[in-house]
Amino acid sequence: MYDVMQGVRVIEVAEHTFVPAAAMILADWGADVIKVERVAGGGDAARSMRIIQRPGLKSNPFFEAANRGKRGLGLDLTKPEGREYLKQLIEGADVFITNMRDDACVKLGITPDDVMKINPRIVYASGTGYGRSGPLAAARGFDMPSSWTRSGSAFVQTPTNGGPPPNQPGSVGDLTGGATLAGAICAALFRRERTGKGAIVDHALYMMGTYIMSQSLISASMGWKAAGPMPSREAFPDPLMNWYRTSDNRWLLLCLLYDAWWEDFATKVGHPEWITDPKFADPAARAANCVEMIAILDGIFAGKTLAEWEAQFAELQGVWSPAKSPAEVITDEQALVNGFITPVTYPDGTHYLTGASPGQFDGRPVGELRASPTHGQHTDDVMRELGLSDEQIAELKARGIVI
Repeated sequence: MYDVMQGVRVIEVAEHTFVPAAAMILADWGADVIKVERVAGGGDAARSMRIIQRPGLKSNPFFEAANRGKRGLGLDLTKPEGREYLKQLIEGADVFITNMRDDACVKLGITPDDVMKINPRIVYASGTGYGRSGPLAAARGFDMPSSWTRSGSAFVQTPTNGGPPPNQPGSVGDLTGGATLAGAICAALFRRERTGKGAIVDHALYMMGTYIMSQSLISASMGWKAAGPMPSREAFPDPLMNWYRTSDNRWLLLCLLYDAWWEDFATKVGHPEWITDPKFADPAARAANCVEMIAILDGIFAGKTLAEWEAQFAELQGVWSPAKSPAEVITDEQALVNGFITPVTYPDGTHYLTGASPGQFDGRPVGELRASPTHGQHTDDVMRELGLSDEQIAELKARGIVI
């Protein structure tokens, strides 16, 4: 992990992915993050939700993606005694982070007012589905409906065949939302260091979705109207911004956004005559003849394997990429040498590989990372830090206050 957040203590009362991911990034950066989970029901629901499990794996990838590097405390916040211990943790914390809905925060005594009365210097960070105001303020939210679907992202990717919009490839809103929430928390901490003033930081999945869709929203505000489904791949107006299948049934994406790259591309695919061909010589001509050009390129790309195209395009002036599988990404030299893929170690010394949290410091990768805590793994340690003896901790466990 990094040391840029060393000495910062974060108390997390949150579940699922969005907000826990923010706390996890702070842990990657060196913060001491204490994840407070309910005693009953196995803790954070993301530990055991059947829909996001991958049977046969050592741990749940969805939980790991938002919770590595934390310390785990099982504490019953439905009981006054449990809330009193949480209050003690808040007194010594720099950040409190939650995604509990407003009614739950009131019941648990963890509203912004409650927490900042305990510790006026704290940064209170909250993530919601749809924001704190408006008709959906109290509604439950999840990544795909709240961030991906409502924001316009799904709409503009509706296929031409009349089928439904595509599913997300992963927790896009959750993980980008977690990263941006972590950044906002750091900004609030920076102000606190300058002024001594705490802060309330709000973020929402819907807000993350609208930010991701900024180009389309700007266009709409200027009068552009989405015409419905995107053009089919076979008739896409820019053949040099398109998908092509190789002979071994793999896909690659061309992204040749600059016309200056045209001559190099035409030469590398074996058609230097295209450089001056009136049908293809400039972007307008290629758009007018896109169906013909795409059909020709389909035949060209189908003539070689992906590996052969990788070799042929090694020095291509433009930008392109193979559609890599997750199994290929975790062995990709480019990702590994830069530390974009990094190991996370279990207590038994084994590890899994993951995408590192975004951002690097001091010219080095993030370094050693620890796997997510088991339910209540660090309860004894945290309670001892509050001054309790082993006998007192055992008595609390017997009464179900901690686990």
